Amino acid sequence: MNNKEAIIQKIIDDAEAVAAANIGEANDTASQILGRAQRQVDKFIETNAQKADEKYADALKRSQVVSNLDVKKLVQGAKKKVIDKVFEESLEAIKADKKRYLALLEGMILSCCEDGDEVVPAMGEDKLITKKFVSDLSKKSGKSLKKSESEGDFKGGVMLSGKNYDKNLTLELELSLIREKLESKIDAILFGSKD
Repeated sequence: MNNKEAIIQKIIDDAEAVAAANIGEANDTASQILGRAQRQVDKFIETNAQKADEKYADALKRSQVVSNLDVKKLVQGAKKKVIDKVFEESLEAIKADKKRYLALLEGMILSCCEDGDEVVPAMGEDKLITKKFVSDLSKKSGKSLKKSESEGDFKGGVMLSGKNYDKNLTLELELSLIREKLESKIDAILFGSKD
């Protein structure tokens, strides 16, 4: 081998060594980059999996809260229906004993009637609250009372239609006032609760 060939061979050998070193360094750098990337991917997956689990747990809790509220609404609605029925039956029970019902109406009318009031009976009670009944009340009170020719759109009791204002003596109103005072006690009696 001559000098020229030796120099060329030296250049080639040096170039191959530098190339091998560069390739090794590039492989090391690539391995480090891939390692960092893999750690970032693993951390991302772990973090997002944890966040997804947290979001799922939060969504589940919200669903449970909404479900519980819906159940409470249904239970309250059912309780309301039962209590409504109790008061409807109370209204009918009051009207069932005609003699006591008329005595109740008499007391209600006499307690607040005024001269010139017109007694308006409930729907279907025109034959129960007669002109004679009203005339007798007029005599007892010493006030001029008149029976209305029309019936009111209510289930029981009467309205006193006066010159200046009307007086609502309907059973619906009276029972609603009683209900306001006693509903929590009725709820406790019927359902064993205080809400």
